[in-house]
Amino acid sequence: MSSVIIGVDEAGRGPAVGPLVVSSICIPSEDLLHLKSIGSNDSKAMNSKKRKEVESSILEESKKRDWRICRIPINAKSIDEERAIKSLNSIEIERFVQAILEVSDYDSKGWVHVDLLGSNPSNFSKMMRNKISGLRPGLQVKSEIGMDGICASTGAASILAKVMRDSIISEISEEVGFNVGSGYPSDSKTIDAIRILTSGSEPNTNLRWTWSTVSRIWSERHNVPVPIRASKGALIQQPLNSSFSEEGVR
Repeated sequence: MSSVIIGVDEAGRGPAVGPLVVSSICIPSEDLLHLKSIGSNDSKAMNSKKRKEVESSILEESKKRDWRICRIPINAKSIDEERAIKSLNSIEIERFVQAILEVSDYDSKGWVHVDLLGSNPSNFSKMMRNKISGLRPGLQVKSEIGMDGICASTGAASILAKVMRDSIISEISEEVGFNVGSGYPSDSKTIDAIRILTSGSEPNTNLRWTWSTVSRIWSERHNVPVPIRASKGALIQQPLNSSFSEEGVR
């Protein structure tokens, strides 16, 4: 079996609206230069049109070359419910592991290049390696700051994740009947959208209720804390819970 390179990245960690998407791609090591030649790079370094063009090329080449691709969207409701018992980092790491397993086999050999969570590449690489060692003993893990701009496979994963997230955000805008912007709290269109989407008896399902921006706007409008999202519905929150805030937003 030839050596493989697996790229893993995410899109949408920080937004207050819409999903977080984790993506992975597994290619033979000898295809890395070809992947780079079709434009695979950090998704943040290209505009929306270019991302879609490169994504189309990646998907087309994946059929010809048997590249394996995985995309895992985590909607706002799931993020809120999971954050009741785990950190955002833990949620992402679980999906990173799932994404690696989806595109590889037990006997796969090679490298996983994963975009960094946190500030210590060595520690994160070791932690991710420990997570998959019993399931994928032939895979080593490397993580660096800006890995999506360093390795074409991680860049491809970032493009696949970003294009899917942008598509879902467009669907949300169509669903609610107006432009919700990028979903990031720094976007004035998104802030205006959140104000509208918190006007009902509950925040809109596409909002991340545990984000401080949503919580603040809800509380200003209703003079009560934002409801707590639970698997069986929304629970009225009595005291303000200061632990519900963005965690490590980037």
